Amino acid sequence: MKRFLIYFLLILFSLPATAKQFYVSDSGLYLKDYKTDELKKMFADAAYDDYIDLPDNEYPRIFVQNLPSDFALQEDRTLRNRFFMQILMPLILKANDEVLKEREIVDALSYGFEQNKDFDEASVFYLEELAKKYDVTTPFKDTRRYITLLDELKVKVDTVPPSLLMAAAAIRTDWGTSRIAIKANNLYKQRIWYQNEGLEPLEDKDGGYRYKIYSNLEESVKDYILKLNSDINFDTFRVARAVSRKRGSDLYGKRMAFSFVLASNLKNYAGLLDYTLTYYKMYYFDEAKLEKTYTFED
Repeated sequence: MKRFLIYFLLILFSLPATAKQFYVSDSGLYLKDYKTDELKKMFADAAYDDYIDLPDNEYPRIFVQNLPSDFALQEDRTLRNRFFMQILMPLILKANDEVLKEREIVDALSYGFEQNKDFDEASVFYLEELAKKYDVTTPFKDTRRYITLLDELKVKVDTVPPSLLMAAAAIRTDWGTSRIAIKANNLYKQRIWYQNEGLEPLEDKDGGYRYKIYSNLEESVKDYILKLNSDINFDTFRVARAVSRKRGSDLYGKRMAFSFVLASNLKNYAGLLDYTLTYYKMYYFDEAKLEKTYTFED
């Protein structure tokens, strides 16, 4: 707690008059529009100087909102890749924590239904909203409908191994150097079709799609998690995850990389995911967590 407060004060008193955008909330420190060297210094001041092997495997609540505009200009590729992972890890863990909260709601709804064999109005509202979000449908009504929706949501509303999210972002953005990542905060080449909004591709301009533009990197991570949890093409992944849950096992990316065969048109994408997360020891991410919530008042 003291480390976080001291870190914030260091930033506050070291920034020039033309300060970049930042703010502190009870969830952490948010940074926007900083250059690479500025972020590196801030990370170093916070004793966040590596992407793995952190004390207690805890990551600081430093949430970088966008990749630096000069990120692709970094000459040392190895150091750049490591820094890319440092930037993304707190965001990935935060996004997964929010999914866990939704999963707790599903569990609570399921428990309530088992006890009462019915739902009150508020429970029905929550259930229907989650079903809509995760693209769960059924023609059934009343009790059969509730049972079906709950069963599907128990499979769909769950976290994604951080190693897979990191490896996918690295591959899809060439480690954060792509135009789409820097200009659109788009880490996974998410597309929108037949609309006049979004970032126009430099090639295949007549393909009928554009790349989604996100307000920040965190939104991109959350949107991709939702896709993995709802899109029919990732049903194999969700089944593999559900099997791990049923066995009482932790979720590990290396056990599930095979299920991403339909996640990209890249040749042997599942194998590339497995290679990337293994080479960079991303499997350590799957047991990581964020530091406890801090408030400035504390």
